[in-house]
Amino acid sequence: MKYKYYPQESKIYDFLNFPKCLYFKHVLTREIDHYQEIVVDEYIDFIQDIEKKLKPYSQEIEVFYHKDSFNDYDFIDLISHVHTPFYYKNEKDYLEMMLKLDEKVIRKYIIYSIIDNNLEYESNKEEIMKKVNDISSSHDETITFIKELSIDNSIKWNLFLFVEEPVKYMKMYVELMKKLKPIFDDIYQPLKEEINRTGNDLVSYLNSTSGHGIKELTNSLLDETLLEGKYKKILISVIFSYSITITSVVENKYIVWGLKMEEALKKLKEINENKTNERVRIFKNLGDKTRYEVLKLIASGITSTKEIASRLGVSSATISYHINAFITSKVIKMNSSQKKFDYVVDYQLLNETLEEFKEDLMFPKD
Repeated sequence: MKYKYYPQESKIYDFLNFPKCLYFKHVLTREIDHYQEIVVDEYIDFIQDIEKKLKPYSQEIEVFYHKDSFNDYDFIDLISHVHTPFYYKNEKDYLEMMLKLDEKVIRKYIIYSIIDNNLEYESNKEEIMKKVNDISSSHDETITFIKELSIDNSIKWNLFLFVEEPVKYMKMYVELMKKLKPIFDDIYQPLKEEINRTGNDLVSYLNSTSGHGIKELTNSLLDETLLEGKYKKILISVIFSYSITITSVVENKYIVWGLKMEEALKKLKEINENKTNERVRIFKNLGDKTRYEVLKLIASGITSTKEIASRLGVSSATISYHINAFITSKVIKMNSSQKKFDYVVDYQLLNETLEEFKEDLMFPKD
């Protein structure tokens, strides 16, 4: 099994996510531990420049991309969940594919993606498709299905619009992306050489380390078992320069690696080497009541963000934010279960932290 970098698919991925830059300001100013120490000013300026260029299209973008960056219900996310960027020649080829989709197919894709995103465990594909067909074939069933989702009402409203007139909104989306493509090309082209060099260097290193490279690079946050197949697929993203995403679809898993993640992980490692700071960060993360309740539910075996959100009476976006904080502080880690991911508490780390805490405060020995 080899890692393989996909340059054209990387560009299509960033193109489809390009409009989200309009909403990055609240992410860049969010109080995530060490985020400001890791993200360089150059990237902040880069995103702010894109935001200015996207402003004239903000009303059109808001129809298809929600301000909540953690939500899985953006129009393009629901479509690309089924039609991944792989094996399309370019962005134009991908957009042409979208225009060929008819009303029934678009509606099925939307429902299928919502169901698959909310599955906690691996399910039979035939069972999923039967459920999708049952829901999508009935207007009332489709509306009821969306109403019962544990998501913000503004996101539900957009979903109602999409399923009512899918072809209309698909055409509107493609027209929007055609308008944005020249702006995207002007921004992406000067970075293309760096993006490709990063992708080629990354897979070259990973393929030379006998399966240990991804674990070493990510400070043990990820390991090779999370991916499968003949080729372990790597995309490089300049839009999400400071993130790593494992995208899981029924027949595909791939890593989207941020352009600046290697240097970011090195900085994070230097920060984490200070054990006192690490303990403070862990206790700080445990100091929030909602976050603590999230951890208790994960410890009990409940790892679906939707179910956790429902039990605690908050949005899925809030739960995703808390889970991200726990992953960053290593209190929980990702675990692969067939084609799905879940989270487990790192009991070894917490035990070590408690023992070090006792030493710091000179607990009496029994």
